Parts: sequence; C-alpha cells; structure tokens
Amino acid sequence: MTIVDDLLAGPRGRRFCWEVLLATVREEPDDDTLFWASYWISVGRGERVSLFGPGSSVPRPAPSDDRVVAAVEALFRAANPSSATLDQALVALGRAAESARWWQGSDAEDVLLATVVPRSLLGRIAATVAAAPGVQALVAPAPSVRQWSVTPDPPGHDAPARPAAEVLTEWRDELLGERSHGLDDPVDAPISGTWWTTPPNGLLDATTERGDRGPLGLWAVEDHTGWERAEVAPVLAGASRRTAVVDDAEDWTSLCRSASIDVTATTRRHDWYQATGRDGDWVVPDWTALAERFDAVHLTLRGWLRASGTAVPADDDTASVIAGWTPDTTVWLRDPRPTLGASTSWEWSNEQNGWFRA
Repeated sequence: MTIVDDLLAGPRGRRFCWEVLLATVREEPDDDTLFWASYWISVGRGERVSLFGPGSSVPRPAPSDDRVVAAVEALFRAANPSSATLDQALVALGRAAESARWWQGSDAEDVLLATVVPRSLLGRIAATVAAAPGVQALVAPAPSVRQWSVTPDPPGHDAPARPAAEVLTEWRDELLGERSHGLDDPVDAPISGTWWTTPPNGLLDATTERGDRGPLGLWAVEDHTGWERAEVAPVLAGASRRTAVVDDAEDWTSLCRSASIDVTATTRRHDWYQATGRDGDWVVPDWTALAERFDAVHLTLRGWLRASGTAVPADDDTASVIAGWTPDTTVWLRDPRPTLGASTSWEWSNEQNGWFRA
C-alpha cells in the first residue's frame, strides 16, 4: 500500500486531502459553486442552514454534478498541495478530525468527496498531497518512540488515578446497562447517545509528536469541544510489550472477533446508521476482556485515515466503527501504567493557526 492508497481508502483520508488542498490555494477562484452545492446538500437533509447578505432571500439552484467537478478542478489548479508544510498538514489533519461526525450523517464536503468528485480526480489530488514535504513528515514513523499525554483545560488539581481494572469494569457494567433500548423504533429515528468506541476515560492515553510541533493529541481530536489550552506531559516508558496495533480495518475486525460486546440494542444503532448508512447488528471491542491479553491498544495514523468512521465488518452479520479516536493514540489497558514527567503548557494561536508552548 502507498500513501496515496491510504489517503483514498476512507472518508478521513479523503477529507485530509481536501483540507490540504484548501490550505494551499494561491488565489481562490471566483466561483461559488461549491458553496451552493454544500448548502443544498445540507438543506436536503433537513439541516437548519441560514443565509445572510445580498441575494440570500433567493438562493441559487443546486449546481449540477458536472459543475461541481469543474469547480474542484479549478480549485486544484489554483492550489499547490505539493508545497504543504508540516504545520499545514497538522492543521489539515485537525480539520479532518473535527469534521468527523459519527453520530449523524457526513457533512456536505464529505458527501461531495464520496459521491460526486470522481475517483480519478481524487487520485490526482491525493498523489500531489502525498508528495508534500509536510505530509511526508506527518505520515512517516515518528522520529522518536517518546509519547505525550495531553490534558485539555487542566483543572486546578489532578484527581487520583483509579486502578485500570476498576475503570474498565465500571465501563463494561455501564455499557451492558445501556442494552435496554428497544429495537422497535425505525433505524432512522432521531435517537442519539453514546457513539464512540475508545476505551473509557480514566485510562492513560498518549500520542507521539512530529518535529517540535507537539503531539498529535493537540492537533487532531474528533468531536473537539473547542479547548485552546492544554498540559502536555511525557510518558516515562517505552512501548508496551503487548500492544494491540490497529493499522487497518482488518486489525479492528480481529479485536472485535477476539472479544466484543453487542451494542445493537443501544442508541449506537441509530447513530451509526446515520454515520455509515448501514442497518444491522453492531459490536464494540470488549476492552475489559482484551486487557487480559494486551497491556495497551494503539491506533496508528494510517489506520485512522483508512478506517475511521466506516462500517468495519466483525463477521458476516455484525460490524463495528472506529469512532471518537485521535489518530496515533495509545491507550494503556492495564496497571502498572507508565508514569508521567513534568508537564508544559500549550496554547492554540488563532493568529498563527497552530499550537505553541505557553
């Protein structure tokens, strides 16, 4: 598999390419076709979309697919994705993560990339993006095995860490308690609830860094709540001896086949139908059981680009979703967990469009 293959395999990889493209536009074409295409997709799905300014009272009609493709071609000609820097690649990754919506339908841009923009054009864009030095630096193996824990908007004092087994047992009990939601409601009913498939909060998680730009846990967070300050602390240990690595959908399938919990009779049935279009039985990895075999689980950046938000087959009848993950995350499932070193404060700068040490 090449980097281009990885970028084209899933919705987050395609969206990353799109965000890199937008970040490197030298002179934006004087064309609002893509705006109106996105607007009408949103309207067609019943979303509340407001227009302001001259002409807003009489929206333009939805553009044809041919016009949309021509507009993307024009944007591609006006951009220089092969020049993307590491900072631009990190910001693009963050926007690809923020636009992940695994509790509802894909946003308009993702719909256009999946259904209107032809594969041949996407391939040309991805090939140019993959050649950029910043993208090469991002997707290459981290130059150091050192990992970093990110605590957003840190409180005035840290709560004592609870035993990992206690956290996982409580998570499993709560999950099994959720399995009381009836299946009588239509799958497309407006019902929502817990949708993520990460191990529970209360465990140690960390990501690696790229250059001196901070760990990916600062830059790329699904369902981001808008925090702009964080404490970053080094994890004082090397790689776990028993780490389950998720580098592709097949690895997630293996986890689910090893140990899983049926969540079909929960709100995930409705959320994941909206996100993937699949109506069927669903499972999540049973992190409590998997902790008996593995010290940690690691989702690679490649695995996230390829498979995040897709309906991953668990067997012939069931599927699962990689949802709510930050790419390149390691989560420790067992004690003793690594200790943390002294933390440093980081802040988001709107002016410089990036994270910096405070």
